[in-house]
Amino acid sequence: MPILEAKLYPATGTGRPLPRPKLDGCRDVLDGRYPVVVVVAPAGYGKSTQLTRWYAQLLAQGVPCAWLSFDEQDDDPSRFTRHLMAALQRADPRIGAAVGQNPHADFAGGSNALLEALAGDLAAIQHRLVLFLDDLQFVRRTEVLEIVDWLVNYGPRNVQQVIASREEPRLRLSGLRVRRQLFEVDIRQMQFNVEEASHFYRDRLGRDLPKQNLLRLLEKTEGWPAALELAALALDGAADPAEFVGQFAGSDRSVVDYLGDVLLSRLDERTRAFVFRIALFDRISAGLAQSLDETCDAGALLDALRAQNLFLIPLDCAGTWVRFHHLVGEFFRERFRRMAPAQASECLLRGARWLHANGHVEDAVNCAIRAQGWEQAVRWIAESVEELAFRRGYHQTILRWMNALPEEWVDRYPVIRIQFVFSLTFTPRQEEYEAQLHRLQRLLRGLEAQPPGDATLINELRCAIELQAAMSSALRDEGARGGELAAAWLARWPDAPEMRKGVMGNVLAFGHKTTGHIDEGLEVIGTTRRWLQQSEGYYPLAWTSYVEAVLLLKRGSYLEARRACESGLELVHNKLNGHPAHASLFHGLLAGIAYEFDKIGVAIEHLEQAMSRVDEYGPADAVIATYATQARLQRLRHDEESAIAILHEGQELGERRGLRRVTVSLAAEECLSLARAGHLDDARVVARRFGFHELPALARPADLITDKSLRAASRYLLRESPGLAVPALTGAIEHCQQRDLMHRQVELLLLRSLAYQENGESASALADLHRALAIAAPRQYLRVFLDEAGALRAMVDRLDPERMRGSEAAPLARQLQQLMRKSDGQAHAEQPAVPAMEELTRREVAILKRLESGLSNKEIAEAIFISEGTLKWHLHNVYGKLAVKNRSGALIRARALGVL
Repeated sequence: MPILEAKLYPATGTGRPLPRPKLDGCRDVLDGRYPVVVVVAPAGYGKSTQLTRWYAQLLAQGVPCAWLSFDEQDDDPSRFTRHLMAALQRADPRIGAAVGQNPHADFAGGSNALLEALAGDLAAIQHRLVLFLDDLQFVRRTEVLEIVDWLVNYGPRNVQQVIASREEPRLRLSGLRVRRQLFEVDIRQMQFNVEEASHFYRDRLGRDLPKQNLLRLLEKTEGWPAALELAALALDGAADPAEFVGQFAGSDRSVVDYLGDVLLSRLDERTRAFVFRIALFDRISAGLAQSLDETCDAGALLDALRAQNLFLIPLDCAGTWVRFHHLVGEFFRERFRRMAPAQASECLLRGARWLHANGHVEDAVNCAIRAQGWEQAVRWIAESVEELAFRRGYHQTILRWMNALPEEWVDRYPVIRIQFVFSLTFTPRQEEYEAQLHRLQRLLRGLEAQPPGDATLINELRCAIELQAAMSSALRDEGARGGELAAAWLARWPDAPEMRKGVMGNVLAFGHKTTGHIDEGLEVIGTTRRWLQQSEGYYPLAWTSYVEAVLLLKRGSYLEARRACESGLELVHNKLNGHPAHASLFHGLLAGIAYEFDKIGVAIEHLEQAMSRVDEYGPADAVIATYATQARLQRLRHDEESAIAILHEGQELGERRGLRRVTVSLAAEECLSLARAGHLDDARVVARRFGFHELPALARPADLITDKSLRAASRYLLRESPGLAVPALTGAIEHCQQRDLMHRQVELLLLRSLAYQENGESASALADLHRALAIAAPRQYLRVFLDEAGALRAMVDRLDPERMRGSEAAPLARQLQQLMRKSDGQAHAEQPAVPAMEELTRREVAILKRLESGLSNKEIAEAIFISEGTLKWHLHNVYGKLAVKNRSGALIRARALGVL
């Protein structure tokens, strides 16, 4: 049975203290009246026992339950999320469908991505579910605590959480207390009183303990259940129980130390040595125990310890894996380490070798690190680190190991530091990334300075460092620089593995996209795809589809870009367990494509699957498409305030992630929106703040600011200085024509047409409109015209489709004339006719349920990791589908339809 499975069952030992009747009969917990239950008491007070009792009672009632026990290794976001999903899937296999069925799936995109997917799955479950989290005190990292805090404060109310911890959990519980949604148990409820202690000893010893002895034990132990049970074990073999109680009550030594010594003195030497060995491990099986001493019969010894009720707790129904009670295990472990530190370390290493041989690589490495067996640890890490980091994405695990390993040992296997640097690229720890990259470079220089040098290792380091530099540039959206480095890398390392060449091919193609060399980029994509298909590099191959899509979008080939996105999504679904973070990139692009084709319902569906994940994981193009499309949809609803709020949120995200193109592009979108609405002074303020308030001197868009100046500044200068805009736009149009950038050419032609119109040159204005229609018609562009409906309507009305008969532009001209006569061009072609209840997405139903709970907009937004502006976008969707105008109307309508 895998070690992971052992964490998903409650302890089921029969030799534990009896549950307190005052807690066993707590109907408010069993009936689910309190969504959150927290049991806080020091070690040995029976917290796990009480949770186990509740767990069994709930299962007997038919209530699905999930169980997760923590240990020190779970203070790792990646490991914790895998275990949490596995625990929940045990209770209901439908949970986790949104992130793939593999409990070891890559949760790239961070905890927000996981929680968003998890929230959708939990919201879809109508029945009650209880999640038990035992030993929360082992969780220290903020990232893991934030996940637990979200479950406690924002999880669906039908999902009850029961938490046990030795200390007050670092969670926000005050709001739950005020709302009377929290049931708390502390040390006072967990202590044994006289009646409970008397009943306990009658059960354990088969006789009543004299009251005087019982009272002295209670006084000494202060009702501590673990100490009382240790005393019961000692009393069971004591020649004179009264004498034992007298000596124990008079001792100044630690209760556990004293009683532990008594227990150890009762064990024969062979059993004592066995107990010391197995206590070193968080979980033990017969096979693992046997590996520690081949001369003993581990299975028989484990059975004997169980028979003695020596605090050995089964972790699964079959009893394959067991553990000591934490308090007792820690006593045995520390005693062994003090008595024989070298022997304890060697024992840990033997166990680590068994774990590694049986496929438990992560646990084996953890044990080797605890034993400070650095040679063994680094060798195992070196063997598995590329698989863990590159193919499985266990970046947090690698970062945790690196914090524990001595630097001099890491340098013995450069592949470890190479993958460490790779893992750091997916975190905001830029300074640490630079420092580790510098260490790699220093290591390379050191090897080069040692004649004759290890040529193979030197080349491996050079290859990795250069690859990392190129990939890092691309991830930071420095496309041109990344492309240059990738081209140099491919020329220098023609015999590199095809997987790595494929990664660099993606970077090179993205570089061509940045510089506007679309055909060259698409040619590289073809070669890259062949490399990765031959090496079965499915994760980088998914990036190939993404880069191909952004290349096609820049050229204006929206139909081909849509096919590339759909192909990428199919690959993600079939080969990458659905990889929700990477799928969000394709959905973000598809939302923008659907908007341009005026498929508004389709755009909304794609945005539902793109938002929040794309924030943490998405490159610049996906982020821009997602936020710009959200804002444009809000403008279709005449909600300019929400549109601007969404664009501001995206700009802040760009600044936070260091993606300047995101910030500037969304600022240009804001400027364009304000100018269209007639707020020219506000548009100028935005443009001035970002440096694109004046028309560029160059006729072609040579850089980001020049490009935004041409497309945004010219828009608000149309009325004031149309004569200045025309020559600048003319040069840009010619540049787009030369580079075959069709959508941008149409956009600029429409701007120049409006400039001619403002300047009184009607014939030139109409000629540019005809030219734009001719380019747009075969490519199915639509919203680029409709979004300028207010300014274009007069010219569109003057079009004569009959004279255009025979050209592809004629049907488009008729369509625009029809649409622009509806609601100032804001009506769209797609009008879904399905019933409202069928229209609502999972996200929208989840928001409705949160509306029902009475949470404020701010609280709902926080619960699903979006801004209030984005939440308002969702609410508009819900209100529109339910044909209501406000929150109360939505709730009434949803109840009538059976949604709530």
